[in-house]
Amino acid sequence: MIDFNFKRDCKGIVSVICGSEIDKKTEEIAMEVGRLLAKNNYAISCGGLFGAMEALCKGAKQENGLTIGIIPYKEKSAANQYIDIAIPVPFSQARNLIVVLSGDISVAIGGKAGTLSEICFAWSYGKPIIALSSVEGWSSKIAGQKLDDRRSDQIYNAISPQDVIDKILEIEKNKDFIRFNSGDF
Repeated sequence: MIDFNFKRDCKGIVSVICGSEIDKKTEEIAMEVGRLLAKNNYAISCGGLFGAMEALCKGAKQENGLTIGIIPYKEKSAANQYIDIAIPVPFSQARNLIVVLSGDISVAIGGKAGTLSEICFAWSYGKPIIALSSVEGWSSKIAGQKLDDRRSDQIYNAISPQDVIDKILEIEKNKDFIRFNSGDF
């Protein structure tokens, strides 16, 4: 039996918000983000379906990472094959809010309107947001920006998968990252 304790062995949960329609470059980047998050002991929460979500989870599983899929269907079997924990939320776009709230920090990779709604939820709920500017989609459009004046920070710009990890560590060091295992959980 493996001695795995979620609260002890994971630094936190990273909500990765990304699209279902992707090109080869975005697929490779999403896989590398998944690998690096898992390698650095972060669990991943995402929409749990295909495209960048599946690539992300595939990368995480290559490093034995934990993946959580918040899926928009009643049947858990609708989740991609790399999801460890499927959570059905068959309430249309309500799932996007749950994806964001399930994590301690949000990372955006590409994406279209659904990803944009998740970015807005993350902003509204005060989650630190890191956006990859090296892929097409909303993440590259909003990287380094502020969505409005309700927050003093801005969306962090990451140019590579390793830069995503570096930004997470920077946010954690500056205490902008509330870890679920800090005793407040």
